[in-house]
Amino acid sequence: MKPSILTTPTRHTLTYAALAALSLCTPALADHSAAIPAKHQNTAHPSSSPQIGDVNTTDTAYQQLGYQARSPLAAPQSFDSSAQWGWADERRQDAKAQLDEWAHEMDGWFGEPDPKAPATASLRLVLDTRWANDPLSGSDVSVEPRVRGRLRLPVLERRLSLIIGDEDLDDDDFLRQSSTGAAYQAGTESSDRLINSKKTREDNASIALRWSRFNDEIEEQLGVKTDVDVGVRSLDDLYVKVSVDRDWYQNEKLQVTTDSFYRYGLDSEHYAKGGLTLRYGADPARFLNNRTAVRYRNQDSREDTDWSHDLRQVHQLGEEKQLAYGISTSGYFDKNKSLLNSYGPAITYRQPIWREWLYVQTELNYYNDKTEHKDHYPSALLRMEALF
Repeated sequence: MKPSILTTPTRHTLTYAALAALSLCTPALADHSAAIPAKHQNTAHPSSSPQIGDVNTTDTAYQQLGYQARSPLAAPQSFDSSAQWGWADERRQDAKAQLDEWAHEMDGWFGEPDPKAPATASLRLVLDTRWANDPLSGSDVSVEPRVRGRLRLPVLERRLSLIIGDEDLDDDDFLRQSSTGAAYQAGTESSDRLINSKKTREDNASIALRWSRFNDEIEEQLGVKTDVDVGVRSLDDLYVKVSVDRDWYQNEKLQVTTDSFYRYGLDSEHYAKGGLTLRYGADPARFLNNRTAVRYRNQDSREDTDWSHDLRQVHQLGEEKQLAYGISTSGYFDKNKSLLNSYGPAITYRQPIWREWLYVQTELNYYNDKTEHKDHYPSALLRMEALF
């Protein structure tokens, strides 16, 4: 039987007080990025090497795979090609060339490719290392390799793409509780190994054809963006997925957007999710991001509906350095009642290291889980990410 709502324990007051104190300390860091000279406020800044700097020209493609694009106020990074270019850059260039070649070959299946509009490929490689001091199972560490890629095929009216890899990476912006806590539980409860090879194989073994913007006139009239995916998840789950996103309102301070999808799989059956995101802040380098999501699942005649809410104060510190902190809550619906299951603070930091296509991201959070009878406990995430 699921537990009822409990009041917030007073012993966690210091945690929230520390979080509030942090919010008073970080504006100075954010204000530093806002003071960047005007000559540096250029998102399409030049790079000394096209191979090293090509991440900047494909932010949109990577963003559709869950990658957090650079801030408009991010100061350009200077890379000396003679000093920086090395073995790792050559291997990345070779891999990128191979991906583009595969995309070009697939594009040729549907017609004559246009040399002025070649097919392209983008790829995210992620290595997540998670640690948790679980109240029941004790201290534990898990490692999960993840991949997400996209091949664009412009011959088919620039609408069709091939999507591969872990679709959960698309929801990882600001590392919300639903993407970190749930992923950790799924990765550690079913295996005692450092790397859960079965989960890694099933999460990454997904492939789909995505048809984007199937009717320009209707989408422009309604102000929506649509995608339709047909593919296979977890090796044997054939599925169809329809996604609809809409920008409802935007001014200098406030942005209101929604995103939703419905997916039906032969094994996973019905799965739907809808989200409302409010972004508030006059300064692009410092804003509040508030997101509420509801998720519905129906498999083997069993229905589950849960919800999550994530509030983040986000600071873009320049040079693609990002600091975000806030509070997350989540729960479920039972007999038309909304019940709170988990809550707690989280803080995350992300920045490029060594190369502008290589990133490190860390998170520290303090969540509980009433359904599993777990009091608040610390957990952390270290993410290494490479963009191709």
